[in-house]
Amino acid sequence: MWDSLLSRARASAVRETARAIDAAASVWVVRVDRGLTDPEQAVLEEWLAGDSRCAGALARAQAAWVHTDRAQAFRGSLELRESPRARLWRRAMPWASAATVLLGLATAFWAWQGNARTNPATVMGEIRQVPLADGSRLTLDERSRVSVQYETATRRVRLEFGEVLFEVAKDPKRPFVVQAGNIRVRAVGTAFVVHRHTDGDVEVTVSEGTVDIWRETTSPEPAVRLAAGNRTLVTTKAIAVPVKLTDAQLARAVAWSVKVIDLDGRTLGDAAAELNHYNSRTVVIADPRLAAQTVVGRFQATDPMAFATAAATMLDAHVRIDGDRVILESGPSP
Repeated sequence: MWDSLLSRARASAVRETARAIDAAASVWVVRVDRGLTDPEQAVLEEWLAGDSRCAGALARAQAAWVHTDRAQAFRGSLELRESPRARLWRRAMPWASAATVLLGLATAFWAWQGNARTNPATVMGEIRQVPLADGSRLTLDERSRVSVQYETATRRVRLEFGEVLFEVAKDPKRPFVVQAGNIRVRAVGTAFVVHRHTDGDVEVTVSEGTVDIWRETTSPEPAVRLAAGNRTLVTTKAIAVPVKLTDAQLARAVAWSVKVIDLDGRTLGDAAAELNHYNSRTVVIADPRLAAQTVVGRFQATDPMAFATAAATMLDAHVRIDGDRVILESGPSP
């Protein structure tokens, strides 16, 4: 059975849909949790390299698996506190098998529930997934808001502020159009991120498929086609020349959708600034020389203490707590 799953996982990134890639990712995360053999590790690396979508799918599956592990641990702690009679009654109830858990993880990514929501929004520290009636999905970063309006010939979403990952269900008869001010991004079936900055500039990053971008102005302008793995910035004056992203840059562009910060050689100061967007408890870098140091690793965006502790270990620094501030200072603890 495992050989069959490996074969399907290896092939999915090449010839299958995003749904199949999500299913393969859920298989991989279970196997990684148990430990990979050298041949399996090689197959995993081949699968990740085969399609830029795989890294994001694996990150989402890992996040779901972590939550499952925590639920199992919580259930175990409850069992220790139960009375013998209650424990006997609970054990008489049917338990989900490991296969059922795996199936739940695999299907959770495409189990769209509920009706279309027309005005979803998020606050500081909140990331929200919104399934739409046509099978598309929006993931709103913190402090973002959109309005959804589906018409006979067009599916239209207005990004009022913030950043959103759009995963668009294919429907050639009804293009999917994102409006951000006078800027338009059109797709039929693809995945892309639109970030509307406070100054009005709009950044578009495509992780799958292609999109067309144009500005609605008094003088007609040709649309710019942006392919997967590329990013562009649209200002009030022009659409910038697209920039080709590395696999690491592309993975980092969507990592926020699962509340993960991927440092990948960024400076400690930049990483702390991004982390502080998601938390009321802020990380402060006391020494500018320390802030300029580059670091690597992946961290939960909602755990500033874990981030600061790991950074202190990497950079020969120490952590000091001052109220809601987690302060990183150079050198060992006094």
